[in-house]
Amino acid sequence: MLPKGEQNLRVVLMGLPADIAESLSQIVSKRGVILHIPPLFPILRSLNLIREAAPNLAFVWTGDNPGTSLLEAVRRAEPQLPTVAVNSHVNSPEILDALDSGAVDYCTPPFDLTHIQGLLQATRNTVCCC
Repeated sequence: MLPKGEQNLRVVLMGLPADIAESLSQIVSKRGVILHIPPLFPILRSLNLIREAAPNLAFVWTGDNPGTSLLEAVRRAEPQLPTVAVNSHVNSPEILDALDSGAVDYCTPPFDLTHIQGLLQATRNTVCCC
C-alpha cells in the first residue's frame, strides 16, 4: 500500500522506447499509477488519453526528431502539466530545447533513483491529497 498522499499520483510516460519505459516504470510504479503511451501512437489520441487520465506528471521522450515537438504538443494541450524531458544522451541539444519548451526537468537512463524519487516527491507535494 502506498503512503497517504502518494495514492493519487498519476504519471504518464509518453513516447518512450520500450526498454527505457520499462526501466522508468520500475521506479515510478512504486510511487503511483502509470499510463504508458508508446512511440508512434497517434498524437491526437495520445493527448486525449492525457486529458482523460489527468496525470500529475509526464515524462516525455525527446530523444528522436520530432521528440521536442511531442513535448511542445503536450505543453500546448496541457500547459499546467509538469513535463520531464527524457533523452538517452546527457549532453544532447534536445535537452536544452526541451527546457526552453517548458519542461521542468530532464532525465537520462540509467535513471538516478534519487533524482526520479525527488521529482515524484516534488510533484506529490503540489497535489492536493485530501
